[in-house]
Order: sequence, then structure tokens, then C-alpha cells
Amino acid sequence: MLNTLWVDKYRPKSFKDILGQHLIRVQLENLVKSKNLPNLFLSGPPGTGKSSTAEVIARELYREAWEGNFIKLNASDVFEGGKKYLATTEPFSHFHDESKGLLDNFKHMINRIAGISPLGSEFRILFINDADALMVDAQQALRRIIERYNHTCKFVFATRRPSKVIVPIRSRCLNIPFRKLESNVVFDYLKKISGLEGFQASDELVSAVIHLSNGDLRRALTIFQLVQKNENDANDLSVVYKLSKIIHEPALQSLLELSLNDEPLEAIKMLDKLLVNNGLNGQEIVEQLRRSARSFGLNHDSVAKILQILGKVDFNLTNCLNERIQLEALVFGLTMIICRS
Repeated sequence: MLNTLWVDKYRPKSFKDILGQHLIRVQLENLVKSKNLPNLFLSGPPGTGKSSTAEVIARELYREAWEGNFIKLNASDVFEGGKKYLATTEPFSHFHDESKGLLDNFKHMINRIAGISPLGSEFRILFINDADALMVDAQQALRRIIERYNHTCKFVFATRRPSKVIVPIRSRCLNIPFRKLESNVVFDYLKKISGLEGFQASDELVSAVIHLSNGDLRRALTIFQLVQKNENDANDLSVVYKLSKIIHEPALQSLLELSLNDEPLEAIKMLDKLLVNNGLNGQEIVEQLRRSARSFGLNHDSVAKILQILGKVDFNLTNCLNERIQLEALVFGLTMIICRS
């Protein structure tokens, strides 16, 4: 049983703890020292330190009072959980009005939070994570709220899909782009963690974890901790693959086979399973299909066509086009490979 998650135990507490984002660290340290923090827009791949950095900014600015001046809101929770989430989650339940709809509740809540006087400071921080999940109407409302409360509340947005956030919000923030962590940086970090935990991890094991986490430090730490808890052999590489998301390979293979066998509707059902039940996102599906394409026993011509389709879908997802449309286009694109051959 995992008593304390390593992603929480080793969460950065200061700027020096932030991993692999040197230029960002220096830039933000200077802003905090100046006490003149602008609204911030943190963008980049998952597991690169966006949420941790927002929290570190609050810790450095407010010291012991940081929790009272830092409010975190996951936009995906609000707009997927709806009014029930707002009604049952602190501190948002204090502002919830059952007679109003979700959007009106959201606007009312943000206005109230942004207008509350900060504790011993000129401004508080409202951190909106997964900002790409905000409805367009909610984003339009936020634009006006940012202007109204600029002196008493600083907004920090984080997203892995920046183009899903309207330009008027992005233009009111300092853009801070996070980069995918380099493998050697993650390798040294995991080796350090293994030493702190009394866990002698082999270089092969650490490399396997890095390969499967694909630059996502949060996922790397999660896999690493689960492997460390393996009672039989913590350095057994097969355990790494079983505990990583590669465990979904049978479902991914079914998705590919159904598509190539001209059964797009069944393939879309499998796609729904991967997205909803297995918790994968579009880019993870594309990446794992890319890694596995050569292992499905297809000829070189078919593999080349599959990789071309995956490359196009990956490009579109990176540029924040509608994920669902792109994944369904992927299924029908794979179907066309057989139809044209």
C-alpha cells in the first residue's frame, strides 16, 4: 500500500526544486523578488512542472501565509463535474447558488474570489489549471474579471493546449512555455529519489521508466513508486511495462485491427473505452499507437501509411484542434488504408 505518493512527497517547495526549467526558474524568481507579478499563462506538456511552479510562486511570495492567498481551481473538474462539484467542494461551495446555472455560478464564484482582500499582501493568486477546459463563454467572462480585479488578484493559467484559450486572455498574461524534460535530467532525478528511498534501481530500470513516461515526470514518479513496491523483484523490467499505460496495448491493438478491418463504428467504441474507462488522452493514444505500429505484423507500406496518419493527427492535436474530431478522423483514416489497397 502506498502511504505517501512520491509526486506529493517530492513536490517542489522552492524555485531551486523545480526540475529542468532553468530559464523559467530565473525569470520567475526575478518577478517574485520584484513583488510585481503579472498574470501568467503557463503552457506545455503534462508533467513538466506547471502546477508545481504556480504553487512555488505562492510559497515564495507569501511564505507562511501562502495557503491563504493561493486558490487553485481545476477547470476540467468544474465543467465536467458541473454544479454538483461546485456545491460540494471547498471553498467553492460557499459561493454556490442552486438557483443559477453552471456558467452563472462560475462567473459569480470567480468575481467573489477575485474580490476578496488578500492576507497581508497587495494581491492574491487564483490558479486556474486545465484552462483549456473552460467554456468559451466562461473565458469571455474571465477576460473582463481579469481587468476589473487586476490590482487585488493575479491570475495564473496552466494548460497543455494553449490554443484552446482565447487570445484576449493570453494577451493579458505573460506567456511561460514549459518544455518537455530531457531524459538525462529525469534519469538523474529518479536516481536521486531511489537513493533517498533506499531503493537501488538499476540503470536499465530507470531508463525503462523514462521511456514509458515520455517526459511526464508525474507519471515517471508514479510508475517508479509502484515498481519499488513490487515485492518480488523491484528491478524486474516486465513489472515496469505492466504498471505503465502500455498495459492498454491489447485495447490499442483492437482499435487498430478494427479500423484496418473496415469496422470504424466498433473501433470508435474501443476508442471510447480507451478515453473514458482507461483514462488515456488523445496524444497518449497516438503516441502508443506510434510506438506499437511496427509490432502488429503489418507490411512496411501499411506501417508507413499508419505513421503518416498518426503524424497528421498528432500535429493537429498539438495545435489544439478538437480532440474528438481528430481521433475519429484517425479511425476513418486507418480504415481508408485498406480501402485504397
